[in-house]
Amino acid sequence: MTARRIGGAAAKAAVAVAVVMIVVAGNSADAGRYARSERPFWQVGQLNADLTDACRRSRFNQIHDQRHHIGFTGEKGYGTVGFAKLGWNLRDPLGLARPGVTYHFFNDGHSNCKVFVAKD
Repeated sequence: MTARRIGGAAAKAAVAVAVVMIVVAGNSADAGRYARSERPFWQVGQLNADLTDACRRSRFNQIHDQRHHIGFTGEKGYGTVGFAKLGWNLRDPLGLARPGVTYHFFNDGHSNCKVFVAKD
């Protein structure tokens, strides 16, 4: 494949598109932010050992990691949790989820994943 040089208006258009892509990408981190708190992340709900184990084994996870998330910015418990519900952004092949509950995932997809449960 041969590299093609562009100049003039085409070059300016390419730079403009690149700038727009950078700006959009730069703002996308905030696109899924649902809330922010200064409390420790582990106070978002009750830690559930069975769901945590299932998460670590890739059997209870978010479909899109951090699709919506809560940022915890306090001195203690700094972190981000993504969340999911039965029928929304939840991969649950074992049928562990229950209605009326929000599941908060810390480090989903990793061996130290933790799942916190909060009743709606």
